[in-house]
This record gives sequence, structure tokens and C-alpha cells, in this order.
Amino acid sequence: MMSKKYTATRRCYLIDHHSPQPPDVTLNHLDIKEYEAFFETAGIDSLMVYCKDHWGVTYYPSEVPGAQKHLGVKGDWIKEISTLLREKGIEFVAYYCIEYDEGAARRFPEWQVKKADGSALIRDDEFAKWTLCCCQTGYREYCLKQLEEIVRNYAPDSLFLDIFGASLCYCNHCRTKFASLYHYPLPETQEEILEHKTDIVEFLNQNAMSFLAELKQRVKAIDPSLAITINFSCHYPQELRDMLDYQFSEPLLKDNWFSSAYARDTAVGQYPILAPGEASQVYNYSSVNEYICDLSSIAAQGCRVGMYSGSQHIDGTLDFEEARRLGAVYTELKKMEPYFNGRTPVKCAGIVQSDLSMAVNIPSLDADAILRMKHHNPHQNAVLGAMQLCERAKIPYVVLPERTLDKALLEQFDLLLLPEVFVIEKETAELLADYTENGGTLISSGQSGLWTADSRKLPASTIARITGTGECTIHTEYAANRWAAYLKNTGTEDFSGLLSCTTPPVSEHFIETVTEKNAETLLTFILPCVVCDSRHWVNWWSPPPGADSVFPALIRKTVGKGSAYYMAFDFFTMASLDSFQYPHELFSDLLKHEKITPAVRNITETPDVIRTAYFETEDSYIIHQISMVPKRFHGDAFPVSGGTLELDRTISQAELVYPECATLEQHMENNKTVISLPAFSLQQIIVCKK
Repeated sequence: MMSKKYTATRRCYLIDHHSPQPPDVTLNHLDIKEYEAFFETAGIDSLMVYCKDHWGVTYYPSEVPGAQKHLGVKGDWIKEISTLLREKGIEFVAYYCIEYDEGAARRFPEWQVKKADGSALIRDDEFAKWTLCCCQTGYREYCLKQLEEIVRNYAPDSLFLDIFGASLCYCNHCRTKFASLYHYPLPETQEEILEHKTDIVEFLNQNAMSFLAELKQRVKAIDPSLAITINFSCHYPQELRDMLDYQFSEPLLKDNWFSSAYARDTAVGQYPILAPGEASQVYNYSSVNEYICDLSSIAAQGCRVGMYSGSQHIDGTLDFEEARRLGAVYTELKKMEPYFNGRTPVKCAGIVQSDLSMAVNIPSLDADAILRMKHHNPHQNAVLGAMQLCERAKIPYVVLPERTLDKALLEQFDLLLLPEVFVIEKETAELLADYTENGGTLISSGQSGLWTADSRKLPASTIARITGTGECTIHTEYAANRWAAYLKNTGTEDFSGLLSCTTPPVSEHFIETVTEKNAETLLTFILPCVVCDSRHWVNWWSPPPGADSVFPALIRKTVGKGSAYYMAFDFFTMASLDSFQYPHELFSDLLKHEKITPAVRNITETPDVIRTAYFETEDSYIIHQISMVPKRFHGDAFPVSGGTLELDRTISQAELVYPECATLEQHMENNKTVISLPAFSLQQIIVCKK
């Protein structure tokens, strides 16, 4: 029977120390009693424990040939700490680092990930210069034997694999394996790599999944109850995500709020946990209010909460202020836990996420697997923009991985967003057509449907019959202008904000297409007056509007009972940036045109100050609001209005349940239940009984 602690733990912590050998880090005063007091003060129910870190040192006496224990550790630290965790009922998550192993890389240079010129691939950050090791070499067996050793000797509840993946390596093992599978040499130049990126990404993903499959087989042969996860799991392809027992991620999408929503929706049923580092910088602490804002954002969006920080001093003693601040947050989160269970996100807007689109239009391919995660691809940037649009409009949203799409799921959503979903295959296109024909609203942007999974440009979008578009040409000649075109209202619809008073810009490229006769153009493009180069410019900023192109910029088509909108520019990515002022207004206009009415919605005059999450159970709606004021102003907090809630049904009762209990007044207005919300300084939870 698999360990199920990961299904219930909600307050995880990792003492984040990657420790080189003495004299740099001595660890000569490790004291299990001090650690016990730290855990009690912090109020944790789960602890991640380093068994082997980025330096490649172990914190237990490994018997695998070539291993090096940290010389400052006397005895078996993993045995001491795992015994304590079992006594206290705290989940024991065993941490093991894969590709970064500085010690092994120095002792066994033949295990290093190689660049094309034969030199070592090194993660060259401001402080860290980790050398990578390749799991197609003898390093693979070295890791697997140590992992078996850890599971056999210490029986962790969960195994956490960090720096997991497959980096692009030119060692003889990798060159030979690639050539045998693809029948041509492993490309070396960036130009060749991008030309063959589909094969290369597939090769690297298959290497990662093969290693994970072997690892699972070997360690679960020892302990079938062991739960296994990897870091950044939500950003891996679904085939790999499906191999995990639960999902763990660090925040990669703007902040904890959006990262948690993305992790939650790509890990349905897999108990996702998000563990940030931004709230805590030991020795330079953020305020408790900032901790509360960061960590509550994770819980509010439906993920389990984790934290890591460098609270261990070089002698092994602990900086206790971290425990006190973390304990203050976890005490509050524990009070809210009853409202985190047995709930699902309210459905209104669905944002399609596409693994098939991840490698399309990437400007480069990072050799380091972790940097490939952190340097977002264009599709991910657009998905983030779609999430930000929905958040500011205060409508419920859910990210929908493409492989989860079916008719029954889609019909639960009033609105579908296609944020640069470059690859839309026939089956998905048919689902989208059926969705709109049966009354749904679809908003597609830019190059959605214009590419194949192997990065071939198509003449027209695979959903052209839905969006009312024809053949498409991507215009990049204005990229140096920064603004590639300007939007002009045709006058057939009223728009608010900048579209009502000027011609706002679009970013570096736009799509030239035609409006089919059964669709209508709402906005057109005005081209810049010049293309910027060394001989042509106008002023100190992007060249202003020039000729009216009459190219359609926003197309609307009635499809059966529903509607489809196509924006011939990268609208959703623009929404993820701070440099464009009007995308939120335009999105709100489209919601009004289509009369999108969520089951529950927060109406507020300060949508950028308040974040609002919407969940429901069989008998209730649960609304969680968090103020971003402490995050933006270094912990300062002051009361902000919660605005109102609008529900599309009558409810029996509305209650404030956190931070205090109170019955809230409600009234009917235009067939909606309207609830005035109190002001709050940090966060509040409201429960509306159906």
C-alpha cells in the first residue's frame, strides 16, 4: 500500500543547504534537539531532507563506490532525522539531486554532460557554477544504487528528485544513442539545433522518462509504498507527469498565485504542492505579512504549501527567526485548512494548455534541462497572459491540458481561450467546433493552429472554419519598431478604454489574413509609417501610425449557437507584459459583448490589488480573497474593500468564515444574488451556501 501522507500534508519545509566540504561549510554542530524545536516552532507536517545535494555529498554513510559523505557530519544524520520525523508523525521526503553533482563531476570527468566541443556543461549563475552529470554514462548506475540505498535503509514516505531531466549532451553515449534512433548526427550549431528541435526535444524527453521508469522499478521493488515526484513537474509533458505519484513545482509563472493555479490544473488528482523561495531570505527577512501573502496565495489556489530557505548556518546550527516567521504563517493556514478540502474550481473560462506547442517558435534551445524550464516558451507566456486577463476581470478560470479535453468537459465552460496554441490537431479542432456550435464562446490569438507538432508552418489555421479566417502570413518586418501595428475600430462595435479614443499598438508581429464572408471585422491594422533600420526612424520612440492596411485585426464569427473571436496578433502574451495598457479593457469588452455570466464573480474597483479564487463543493461556493498590498509595499497592510460578490442563483446563506465569523447581508438585483463584502487587510474567506 503506497504511503498516503502526501495526500494530507499541507505545511512542508526544506532546509535549503547545498554544502561543500570543510572548511567552507563545517556542519560540526548539528544537534537533533535543536532541529526538533525548529520543526515544532515552524508548525510543519512535512519535511524534505537532503540525502544528496548539488555538491554531490551525502548526509549518510553511502556504500556506493565513489560516493563522498560530507566530512562535517558525524554518524548518520539521515537516520537521526528520519527517526525523529517518524516519532513526530511528520512526513519524511527524501531529497536527491540528479543532474547537478559537483563532486561526482570533479571525481569522474567522464560522467560530465559535454558541450559539442567536448568541454563540460556548467550552470553559470551569479553564485552557483554547478557542473552537470549525464545519466547516459556510469553516473546513471551510481544514482540508482544510491537511491536504492536510501529507500532500503531509511524508508522515506516520499522520494523527491531535484534537477531532474535530460540536458543536451555530446558525450559519446549520447551521440551514439541519438544517431542510432534518428539516423543522423546529433546537431551541434544553434541553427542546426533549432532546425531539428522536434527530434532533439523528443530524444531528451524520452531519456528523462526512461531514467524515471528504471528508477521507479528499482526503488519500488524495495518499497512499493514509496511515493515519487520530481521538481518542476507541471512543466514537463503529460506523459512524464502521469508517471508521478504526486506533483511538486517551484513558481515559474510570475508569482505564487498564477504558478499555483497552473500547477493545480495540470495535476488534477495528483495532490500538487508548490514550494517557493521568494518569501524568505534568511539574514534579510521579509515581513510576516509578506510570508502570509506568498504562502496563502498557494493554498488559496488549491495547492499544498511548501517553503524552503537557507536557515542552516555553516556549523549546522539554525537561524531560528525563520521558524518563528514560518510558524506564524502556518498557524494561520492551519485555521483555514477546513476550507481547502473537498472542493473543485468554479468553471467559467477554460485556458487551453498544449504540450504539442511547447517547442514551437522557441528562439533557442537551452542545453541545461532546468534552464529549458525556466526560460518560458512562447506558448507558456501566452497562457500566463490569459490567466492574468481572467484574474483582473475577476472571472473564474481553469487551465485545460489539451489531452484532457473532451465534449463533456468543454461544455462546462462559458468561454474558451486559445493563447498561442500553435498546434491544434484534427481531434481537438473538432472538439472546438462542436463547443462553439453548441453555444460556447471561443477567443483565439495570433498563430493558434498555424503549426504542426514538428514545427512546420501551415498556410491557414486548422480552426479557420471556426474563426472565419483565410490563409495567414506572419509579418515580422516591423519587429525592430517594437510596435508592429496599431488597432483601428471599424465602428461596428463600441469599445472602452484606449480603443475608444486612440489607435493602441500591438507587439512585434501581426498576422495578415482575410475575413471570410460569413464573419465580420471589428478591428483593423494601421501600419507604422516606417520600418526602423539604420537609415529610417522618426523619433525617440516607436514610429507612429501610417497607412491603413485594411488587414483584419479582430474577427468575430457566429458559429451555430456560439461565437468565435480571432485576434490576428499575440494578444495574450501582450497581456502578460506591463508595457501594454489596453488588453484588459479589450478582454472585458468581449466578455460584455458575449454576456459572459459566471456562477460567481467578484466585482471590485481595485482588481489589481485583490486576488480572488473561486471554488465549490456540492453545497457551497468558497471564495478566497488576498490583498497584494503587503507584497507590493514590503509588508505594509491596510484595509481594502472586498467589493461585492455576484452569483447567478439564490443562496441560502453567505458567511465570512476567516479571519472571523460573520453573516453577510445579501439581496437580489437583476436576477442575481449580490453580497457586499467587508474590507480586509490580508485575506478573507467567504462561504455561500447554495
